[in-house]
Amino acid sequence: MIDRIDIKNFKCFSDAKIELNAINIFTGVNAAGKSTAIQALLLAFASLKEKENSVDVNNALGIQIGNPSVLRAQNPSDNCEGDFSFIIYNENNKIDFIYSIDRLSPLSLPFNIKNSNGLDSQIFYLNAERCGPRISYPAGGESIIEDGSNAAYIVERADMQNVVVPESVRAIDSIKFSDQVEAWMDAVLGDVQVSLKTDLNKASTDILYKNSLVDYAVFPTMTGFGISYVFSVIAMGLWCSAKKNVIFIIENPEAHLHPAAQSRIGKFLQIISLSGVQIIVETHSEHVIDGIRLQAAYMEQTDHVTVDFFNRRDKDIDIKKIWLDKNGELSDWPKDFFDQKSIDLRELLKIRRGNASKQ
Repeated sequence: MIDRIDIKNFKCFSDAKIELNAINIFTGVNAAGKSTAIQALLLAFASLKEKENSVDVNNALGIQIGNPSVLRAQNPSDNCEGDFSFIIYNENNKIDFIYSIDRLSPLSLPFNIKNSNGLDSQIFYLNAERCGPRISYPAGGESIIEDGSNAAYIVERADMQNVVVPESVRAIDSIKFSDQVEAWMDAVLGDVQVSLKTDLNKASTDILYKNSLVDYAVFPTMTGFGISYVFSVIAMGLWCSAKKNVIFIIENPEAHLHPAAQSRIGKFLQIISLSGVQIIVETHSEHVIDGIRLQAAYMEQTDHVTVDFFNRRDKDIDIKKIWLDKNGELSDWPKDFFDQKSIDLRELLKIRRGNASKQ
């Protein structure tokens, strides 16, 4: 498990220190550094896999950023080796990642790592731009890729490899991986049946969904986006729970989900974390956070959860750390932290009073 990451001169951060827990909720206003903190981890772990001390930033981050020079902070601090750097603390180990922009080869990013043997975790990542409803999905890969498009194939592969999720994570008694995926889909969304079929000749996998409203299963294109989006979240979470020393990063798990399902996906993530998976979830949903809070309080694991609230302050980023007490209550409620409902209700009350006074 990662205990802390220090980020220097990277994008919006001139100098930031982020302590990490078993389950970490990154939330806050837009353009305040949540994705940047995640990208620092993605870039560091991608660098660990490289043999030439140079990393393709576009592949590492899963987005096209062009010239790596844009990653250097526009208001850099002076006490940084290289153009930007990360330090990851892991069980009393300190791993330094130092990046220097190559002016002669502008699309490559050279780096140097000090004490790289101190970090042996695997990182799995689902980004916000996940694959929606399709007639069929690509088959292939060793794990679920960042857009979740091959999740159905990996579920079938897990069945073939007899991958078993821990007992603490199982929604039903069956040890078959795909049965657990279907059971959790049903638990989150309600009344969902899933069937999968891979055509290896075409390198594609079909998913069919069924509920009590229909007599026969249909393709994802006959359903809403929420089912397709949450499928990869559940599949990836269960896939991670069956592995050791894993970090699972998920962006916006609430996408296209009803508030009740958002709360349930929060509970799911909390349960997955108890299997030993370190989770970082970026979310704008108070329902996801409330689901995590509720499940953590129910299982007496609130000390394993922290909320990092990212906000802009002048030309810097302020990261407010919020803790849970044993009842799941938040230690703080800073300005702009899910207070919009109260603000809007007050405005509606003013309108109602104003209209009443005119009568």
